[in-house]
Amino acid sequence: MRLGKVLGPARFLAIVAVVGLLATSIATFGWSVARTVLFIDDLFAGKWRSDDQVVSLLKTIDTYLLALVQFIIVVGLYELFIGELDVPEWLRIQSLDDLKGPIIDILVVFVAVKAIEGLLKQKDPLDALTFVGAAASLILVLTVFRLAKGTTKK
Repeated sequence: MRLGKVLGPARFLAIVAVVGLLATSIATFGWSVARTVLFIDDLFAGKWRSDDQVVSLLKTIDTYLLALVQFIIVVGLYELFIGELDVPEWLRIQSLDDLKGPIIDILVVFVAVKAIEGLLKQKDPLDALTFVGAAASLILVLTVFRLAKGTTKK
């Protein structure tokens, strides 16, 4: 028996990852909607002048972005291992490297949101500067990595 006859159909094992990530994407969209409802409730309660609301809004946006990135990865894994899907050209995934870009992008946004949150919550200016400096360094490293690896979708 040739190994190719076994490995060829084994690619369909990727469906486990596709289904699992689709479930997490749906759950994250649900989480995003819940955050949106809580945010709107806080706005109607008059808490809109608070710095915490800015952070809450950014976290809500970040959660939606996370759900979308999970969905992009679901589509990408499906296309790479199972079969083609009818998706826009910009969503076509040709390699695992194409999936790294969205992951790095969401990490950058996540770190930026955490930096803003930390900046607003720090009492000591030196602590705030240190926190934001560390976040900026991480964002820089992730950006350089993304550009160096050529994971920007053309």
